[in-house]
Amino acid sequence: MRLTRFIKAGAVLGGLLGVAGCATYRPAPLPAASKVAQRGMPNMTRITVRAKLLHHPLLAPVAINLADGISPDEAGVIAAVNNAGLRAVRDARGEATAQLIAAGLLPNPVLTGELDRAKGTTTERTVNQYSFSLEQSLGGLITRGAKKAAARATLASVDLGIAWQEWQVAQAARLAAVRVVMLGRRLAILRSEADFEQETVATLQRAIQSGDATVGDLGVHRSALEGVRQRAGDTARALAKSRARLNLLLGFPPDARIPAVLPPDAGLRFGALLPVDALVGRAVTARLDLEALRLGYTAEEARVRQAVLAQFPSISIGIVRQRNETAVQFLGGFVSLGLPIFDRNQGRIALERATRTRLRHEYEARIARVRSNVAGLVSTDRLLARQIAEARSGVASLEKVEKAEHAGVLSGDVSRLAWQDVRSSLLDTRLKLAALVQARLETRIALATATGSEKTVASGSVAPAGSPEAGRFESPGPHASPSVACTAGCTALVAGRNGVR
Repeated sequence: MRLTRFIKAGAVLGGLLGVAGCATYRPAPLPAASKVAQRGMPNMTRITVRAKLLHHPLLAPVAINLADGISPDEAGVIAAVNNAGLRAVRDARGEATAQLIAAGLLPNPVLTGELDRAKGTTTERTVNQYSFSLEQSLGGLITRGAKKAAARATLASVDLGIAWQEWQVAQAARLAAVRVVMLGRRLAILRSEADFEQETVATLQRAIQSGDATVGDLGVHRSALEGVRQRAGDTARALAKSRARLNLLLGFPPDARIPAVLPPDAGLRFGALLPVDALVGRAVTARLDLEALRLGYTAEEARVRQAVLAQFPSISIGIVRQRNETAVQFLGGFVSLGLPIFDRNQGRIALERATRTRLRHEYEARIARVRSNVAGLVSTDRLLARQIAEARSGVASLEKVEKAEHAGVLSGDVSRLAWQDVRSSLLDTRLKLAALVQARLETRIALATATGSEKTVASGSVAPAGSPEAGRFESPGPHASPSVACTAGCTALVAGRNGVR
């Protein structure tokens, strides 16, 4: 009777201890797709506070003020704190933290009980036989240190990987903001030219009726109008695509229309870059992905050590309490030892060593790729500086020629077709200048992304305006007056609007 009560009490106590340490299940269903798709603008007050209190190894906190538009720096910080994709990336830290907890846990002890009742004709002087044993495996103690070291290095690597992805998303948002602004400027140039050609066509149509213009003159400007409209449509589609990309990176709804703006000096002056070797050296120390790779290699070193330690025999110890059929009590202990005759963990050791070799080669390849990218971006930046200077010189020259040609059209010495050819070249060069400035701004952002640092310019190295290194960008205005000079003697001019811009 006492034995039965003892068994029941032990079973109840073991069950209570097991239940007390168990987690409970709570379902977490996915939200409705329609609700996710219909989410509107985020709480900007909350985002503003988070942006101001941002602690990031590469991103500085920024005061958000969207009343005057969104700058590239504001776009970068907003994307870092509000991008939907980064929320899933940050969840990886919870997984790594759980792995660290699991790495420090020892295997549970094993409690075994056995009860035998004698059956037969000669059982008058026998009792029920029972035995209890408590066993603990010691194999986990051998590899516990290496396992925890690997988990700690993995967690640190995951943290740096998250920060690096936040930096990448922030830089992508900055790039998208620059593209939206610069494409908007090019679209404004094209629309201004389209307005000019539209008024020119309307004026020429009136002039034809009075005999002051020819159908050939009208055809020249009608053809130019259709060409400008087509280019404006292409640019408008590119702008819409870039704006959608910016909204996605910011975590804004697709129909958000916050204007993107650049600082007043953006594109006006570009500082001289640091030498390639200095930029590569800065990248090697500043890039968080390289540090994450180093920590990942450290974690793999610990896993190799763990695999080597795991080849030793598995050991378990325990105690036994038993009673035989003659009521004799026994109390003792035991040791079990696994014999590594066939499986000495050779497969796991070979796998971890191969993984370590792969990670080392990936690290070396990443550094080589960083050096190549940085050198290529620096070379591109220098080329763009020369091209911007050439384009600026071309714009200045063509503006003088266009002014002279316009005067020749007014006096009847120059054909309208020749003047329109100059105007088309001037438009192309202005658009080219805007595209080159955009390309150089994007190259500077790409260089900061590649080095993992905004400090890519030598201190006090801003090049003087007008030099090829400065790459100064003058925002192109409208190309000419909406008024139209007809052939000699034409009086159908728009009063007060016949100057040349």
